[in-house]
Amino acid sequence: MKKIITLQSLSLLNFKGIKSLSIDFNDQTNIFGANGTGKTTISDAFTWLLFGKDSTDRKDFEIKTLDSSGNIIPKIEHEVSASLLIDNDVVTLRRILKENWVKKRGSETSEFAGNVTDLYWNDVPLNVTEFTKKVNEVLNEQVFKMITSPIYFNSIKWQDRRNLLIDIFGEVSNEDIAKGNPAYEALVAKLTQGKTIEDYNAQIKASVKKAKEDLNVIPTRIDEVERSKPEPQDFKVLEIELKGYEIQLETVDTELADLNKAFDSKLASQRTVKLKVSELQSSIEVIESKAKKEASEQLKPDTSELDNLQKQKTEKEAELQSYENAVQTLSDKHSALIQSKTSLETKIEAKRKEWADTNSKELTFDDNDFHCPTCKREFESGDVETKKREALENFKKDKNSKLQEINQQGAALGQEKTNLEKEIETLAARITTGNSSIKVAKETVLELETKIKSFSNPSQNTEAKSEEEVFKSILDANNTYQELLLELEATKKEIEETPSVNNEELVAKRKGIIAEIDSIKSKLQSKTQIDNCNTRIIQLQDEERKLAQQIANVEKEQFTIENFIKAKVDALENVVNSKFKYVKFKMFDLQINGGLKETCEAMVNGVPYSDVNTASKINAGLDIINVLSEFYGITAPIFIDNAESVHTLIETESQLIRLVVSEQHKKLLVEARELVA
Repeated sequence: MKKIITLQSLSLLNFKGIKSLSIDFNDQTNIFGANGTGKTTISDAFTWLLFGKDSTDRKDFEIKTLDSSGNIIPKIEHEVSASLLIDNDVVTLRRILKENWVKKRGSETSEFAGNVTDLYWNDVPLNVTEFTKKVNEVLNEQVFKMITSPIYFNSIKWQDRRNLLIDIFGEVSNEDIAKGNPAYEALVAKLTQGKTIEDYNAQIKASVKKAKEDLNVIPTRIDEVERSKPEPQDFKVLEIELKGYEIQLETVDTELADLNKAFDSKLASQRTVKLKVSELQSSIEVIESKAKKEASEQLKPDTSELDNLQKQKTEKEAELQSYENAVQTLSDKHSALIQSKTSLETKIEAKRKEWADTNSKELTFDDNDFHCPTCKREFESGDVETKKREALENFKKDKNSKLQEINQQGAALGQEKTNLEKEIETLAARITTGNSSIKVAKETVLELETKIKSFSNPSQNTEAKSEEEVFKSILDANNTYQELLLELEATKKEIEETPSVNNEELVAKRKGIIAEIDSIKSKLQSKTQIDNCNTRIIQLQDEERKLAQQIANVEKEQFTIENFIKAKVDALENVVNSKFKYVKFKMFDLQINGGLKETCEAMVNGVPYSDVNTASKINAGLDIINVLSEFYGITAPIFIDNAESVHTLIETESQLIRLVVSEQHKKLLVEARELVA
């Protein structure tokens, strides 16, 4: 049965600058206040009451009240008391820090002789040891930190986080992963005498390396035999020409690929620059808006109907600007997607061309000269037709395979184009809606300007001019604003015209080279082979095949090892992550050499915890608290600092105390409410 701890009330007396404060809590309590009003002090008071430490785990922190000069006010008591509901039993706690002043014999004045701490449990006085024991019986201090602070668990060392999660959910052994999988069971059986999966993987890689070194020598030996055979000069020239054309074809293909890659890169760069301009403009507008507000507050204008109209106009202009910025951003993205669509259409057309070229290829034979394509031995007259059919079937099979591959690639490009068109259509609709909002906002601004002009008070122009001067001086003094203006100007200069690509010349050149290659290959088909070295070449080729098969077998073992490592990583992470709803934990890092390195990093939607925003960190912490509370069978009040950063908190059974920064509340405001199930 889960133990439930609820904080009902908390009282502070002369604690960290708070003279007197009493707060009643409910299922969810919101405490609003500007910076420096004492929100964190409430959390510090609760942890000090229980453990004699502040909320950051410090024992030595300033509790005593200071005077206006920063000196400690002597001879006053500092007290924190609370009422807790623990499994429907009410428990009252009280901790008092007092100064011990002693008057020595013969002295007229007392001297400070240190601090004294008084502790009470249900109004029964206890010493520190007794009080600490009672607190730990209710809730261990380490567990308390983990289930009451959303940020505590991810602040401890990753090794401690990992060990805790494994203690909760259990480790995954090699035998557990291998069970039921014959390949994995055979692999684990080889891990004897303390050999790890990483050791065995290194052993396998060494054997592959040796076999490949032996295999790499064979082509050289075959080439030596080939070069020892006499060849007619005509065929040598043809082979050289063929190689030259193949190099030219490779060069042209590389140039075409680079041209398309550069084009895509430039498009992406343009989109990035435009988005950056939009972001900079938004940041500048935020600063200007704040500066206008600050200028208005400095002048402290009288409340009047004109002021109200001007405020409405300013707000509506800001709203209009927001609409225009949003429409501009959507338009930029719409243009970028149109360009991407054009690029896709070019690629689709290229695939159609490639399909047509491949489909047009035919296999021809020379009826006067037909040899084995492997050993080049001339076939018996009775085998020629059979071998021709086999060659034709193989040609058709390869051709159909290539056509199918091109069709699949073309279909993928077509689907990508369809998705882009849908996104373009959606953006167009959003732009239309945005333009309608801009029109309405402009009309409202004009109406407000007309009303403002109807006022004939001559002092208005003077006041407006004065406010403009203050506004300008605020912006002139804002270094961040000036830097943003400079950065915006520099970024705008980076925007170039929409790039284009012209690859017609390269495509024509490629077509010509392919025609030459096909012509030379057709001529080389009639080349006779010399039989003197064929036997040795066949022997070397047989040895090459055996080595290749050996490598394939070992690489299959490597593939099994890689899958096993991945299965082990997935198993442990799945066991851990199955308990969490919002956060996932990365328990291993896969090294370049195939080894595993232990880690424990919280991830939110695939992003490391350290890189997510405050809202995601808080919700991740609540998810972790929910799991830990379930494991330890206890819930306790959760203090959420900077709660203004989170619009929606994930569900939790624990009591929530939200500390919200609100500059309009110069004094603490407590808002408690009971949650309805």
